Amino acid sequence: MKAAPFAAGTPSWVDLMTVDQDAAIAFYCDLFGWQCMKSGPEMGNYGMCFQGDAPVAGIGPMPDGSPFPAAWTMYISTDDAAASAAAAVEAGGQIMAEVMDVGGAGDELMGRMAIIMDPSGGVFGVWEPHGHKGSGIVNEPVSFVWNELLSRDAKASRDFLEAVFGYDWAPMEGTPDGMEYYTGKINGGDVIGAMDIPEQFPAEVPSHWQTYFGVADTDDTLARAVAS
Repeated sequence: MKAAPFAAGTPSWVDLMTVDQDAAIAFYCDLFGWQCMKSGPEMGNYGMCFQGDAPVAGIGPMPDGSPFPAAWTMYISTDDAAASAAAAVEAGGQIMAEVMDVGGAGDELMGRMAIIMDPSGGVFGVWEPHGHKGSGIVNEPVSFVWNELLSRDAKASRDFLEAVFGYDWAPMEGTPDGMEYYTGKINGGDVIGAMDIPEQFPAEVPSHWQTYFGVADTDDTLARAVAS
């Protein structure tokens, strides 16, 4: 569906920073049918991916010396990026990238952003929208449909996210025995999920966010992804 203005606390954008931008663009455009337009050096050669006329994701080159691995980053919409960053620090988080303007001044300002790490090590972004509101479609094939945190301390992560964004957390019913999965609600609607990292994951896997993209046929998409 066409995305309405994103309420504060709702994921509004996702992007991938990678060591091989061209290969990543080719992979996702082939897999999802996206069209991607790369900006110039003044915008960090950032690639904006579209489904039709709707922006759906970004793919950019990893900055030199970045401490982060290649990964998708989920951005939570906020009315004030600086205030959200300050609240994150107050709640025990760390600022991994300081609040910055994206785009030019005045009408050319796309938005303001920061990158934050929660106390468990989960990294995400905040996005204060100006010219760029976020994804043009959500909950449709080849757009993002869900974002969840796999945490080394899900309780600490939930408390942190509640303090910063005001989520109401509720346990999901019908999960497998021994699994606790919580959804974070804004205005009564589920917008994110959080759970402890499953025991079968290697110990070195850190807390991280996962983004899910909708597809019409999971088996077909998986087969084409593996074959690419």
